[in-house]
Amino acid sequence: MFFNLLRILLLLLLTGTVSKITLTALNPYQLPLLFSVEGLYSLWWGLRLDLTAAAALATPLVLLLLAGARAGIIKPLLFLAAVWLILTTTGDAIYMLEAGRHVTFEVFTGKGLEQGLLATAFTTYLPQVLAATGLTVAAAFFIWRLALVPSAGRKPAWAYNTALLMAWLVVAATAIRGGWSDAPQSPMSAYKIGDPQQAGLAWNAPYAITYYLSKGEKRAAQQLTPPPSERDLRILARQYDASAEFIAPAKRANVLMVLLESWTAADLYSYAQQVDAAPHFDHLRANSLTTQAMYADGYRTVEGMFATFCSFPNPIGGGVAGTQLQGADYACLPRLLKEQGWDTHFVQGSGKGIVGAFAQTLGFTHSYGKSDYTFEGTENYWGYMDDDIYQFALNKLGSLSAPYLMAINTGTTHDTFLPKESDYVFGKDDRTALRRNVIHHADGALQRFMDALPGVLRAPTLIVLLADHTASIAPEGLQRNAIPFLMLATDGTLPARQLPVQAGQLDVAPTIIDWLGGNVPWFTGQSLLANNYHGFAHYSSGQSVSRIENGRLVRFDVTADDRAECFAIEENGLDLQADNCESTPYSDMLSRARAYTRYTQSLLFAGKTQDFARQLLSK
Repeated sequence: MFFNLLRILLLLLLTGTVSKITLTALNPYQLPLLFSVEGLYSLWWGLRLDLTAAAALATPLVLLLLAGARAGIIKPLLFLAAVWLILTTTGDAIYMLEAGRHVTFEVFTGKGLEQGLLATAFTTYLPQVLAATGLTVAAAFFIWRLALVPSAGRKPAWAYNTALLMAWLVVAATAIRGGWSDAPQSPMSAYKIGDPQQAGLAWNAPYAITYYLSKGEKRAAQQLTPPPSERDLRILARQYDASAEFIAPAKRANVLMVLLESWTAADLYSYAQQVDAAPHFDHLRANSLTTQAMYADGYRTVEGMFATFCSFPNPIGGGVAGTQLQGADYACLPRLLKEQGWDTHFVQGSGKGIVGAFAQTLGFTHSYGKSDYTFEGTENYWGYMDDDIYQFALNKLGSLSAPYLMAINTGTTHDTFLPKESDYVFGKDDRTALRRNVIHHADGALQRFMDALPGVLRAPTLIVLLADHTASIAPEGLQRNAIPFLMLATDGTLPARQLPVQAGQLDVAPTIIDWLGGNVPWFTGQSLLANNYHGFAHYSSGQSVSRIENGRLVRFDVTADDRAECFAIEENGLDLQADNCESTPYSDMLSRARAYTRYTQSLLFAGKTQDFARQLLSK
C-alpha cells in the first residue's frame, strides 16, 4: 500500500513538472532561461510548489485507496487530477504569452468569455493546445499501465493503513503549507527566489489557480504593502497640492475616447521607427497633442480602464474588477461627468461580461455589447470587429444630445483573425507578424471612423485615442507597457504638439478634466496641459512596481526595501540601460515611488481613494 501512495504522488508530481517544462519550452521569451543553470535552479526551487499541487490532488485519492477503493475507481479520478494539472498549466502558459504574467486573481474575470478564450487558444496558440493534448494522452497511458497492488494478506490491515494515513497527513500538510519554519506559503512565494524571471519559471499554475479559486471571488485581491509612514506622507505632501479642491467642469463639451485594444507603441513607426503598422494613427499623432511616450498601468482591459478613468493605480500585480474592491465608492471620470449632467456610454463589440459591468461600476450609465447590435457584421472569435463597432458608435453618436462621454473598446486586435487573406500584410510567420497585421487592419478602420466623425459631431468634442494595454509583445525593455496615445479637440483648443514627457494612463483623466475647466484633487496623475508637468508613469507585475520619471525608471519589490533596480530610458521610450540606484535622482525617485505605492494601496483597499489629497493636508 505504501508504494501505491508513492506511485500516485510521483505520477502527479511528474505530470505537473513535465507539463511546466513542456509549455515553458514553447514560450520563446522563457526558453533561454529554461535551458540555463539559473533555469535548472528555478525548476528545482519550484519543486516545493509543484509538490504542493501534487500532494493536494493526491490526498483524496489516498483516502479512497486506504478506505478500500479499487483501481477501477482510483484510476479515473487520478486521470482527472492529471488533466487538471495539464489544463491549468496550459492556460497559464497562454496567458503568460498574451499578458506577460501568470494567472492569479484573473480566474474570476473570464466569466462569459469561455468561447472566445477557447477559440483564441485553438487558433493563435495551437502548439500549446497540441502539447496539452499530447500530455493528456501520455498521462492516460501511464495511468492505465499503473500498477496499484492491493495489500492482501496483511494482518491487521486496519492498523497498517491507519499508520499510513497518519504519515500521509503529516507529509501532505507539510507540503501544502510549505514547511513549518515560516508562515504558510502562497503561490506568490515563488517570488522568494529573488529574481522575477526565475520566479516566473518556478511558478506552479495548478497551485495558483486552485489557490485563488478556493479563496473565493470576494477575497481575491490582496494588499501587499504596509501602511504609509509619516515620512511617506510628508514626501507626497511636497509633491501634491493637498489644499486643492474639487472644481466641476465648466465647459459643456463632449468627450470621445477610444481604447485601442492591445495596441503597442513598438508597432508604430512614429514611436519605434521600425515598422509602419498604423500609418493613419501616425498621421493623426503628428497633428495632435501627444507625448514622447505613454505607458499602460496594467495588462488587461479592466486594469487600463481603472488607471485611465480613475487616475489611480491598480492593486499590485492585479486589477480591481471581479474582486472585493470593485464595489468600493470610486469617483472616476465617468461618474463625475454623469453627476454634472453628461450622458455616459461605453461601447464594445464582444459580450458585456466583466468589462461592460466594470464600465458601469466606474460611472457609465449605458454599456453596450455584441447582443445590442441590430445589424450583421464581421466577427472574430470575441465578437464584432472594429468597423462594425465604430458603426454602432456612430449610430449612437448621431442620436445623442451634448454633452456626453463615450468610450469605445475596439475588438479587431483582440484576435488574429482577418476577413481576407490579403489583409495579412506582414505575413503569418510568428506572433509579431500576426499582431502587426491586425493593428494595420484596425488602423484602417480607425481612419474610416475618423473620416465619418464630422458628420455626427455637433458640438466641441475632445477625442482621445490610447491603448488600454498591450498583448503578445516581447518582455524587452518597456515594450509591454508602451502604448500609443493622442488627443485632439474639434474646436482647435489643443495644440498639435509632442510634449517631451513620458506620461502614463494616470494622466489621461486629469487632462480631460483640465480641458473641461475642472479639477479633481484625488486624481493622482497630472494634467498634460499643466504649465510645469511633473507627472510620472506607473505599473506593476507580481510583487514588483515600476515608476518612470524624466527618462528614468526605478523598479522595486514592495515586500523588500533593499531590492531595487534602476534604468535610464533611451529616446525611443522602449529600451533600457541599467544604471546606479545610489545616485541622487534614483534614490529620490525610489523614495517617492515607495511612498506613493504604500499610500495609494492603503487607500485603495480601505475604499477611500477620494481621500488622497485630504489626508495629506496636515503634513
